[in-house]
Amino acid sequence: MGYKIEAFLDQGRPALRIYDINQHSLCLSWVYQGEAENNSEIHKLFRQLLLLTCKQDLHNVRVFNLTPKLDS
Repeated sequence: MGYKIEAFLDQGRPALRIYDINQHSLCLSWVYQGEAENNSEIHKLFRQLLLLTCKQDLHNVRVFNLTPKLDS
């Protein structure tokens, strides 16, 4: 799973867009809505980034089926 990341200013406000390259879809779109003293917008962004990372990690999971070794 790969991502295309666009970070830019939207009318002077920080903005971020992340696209899934394989599915050609927008995964995350964020534009800072608060004031400089308001950290809740930053917390929301990092929460979304963490969830996106978890989603990616779930796709990379490998399942191994082990069978017990029987002594002869």
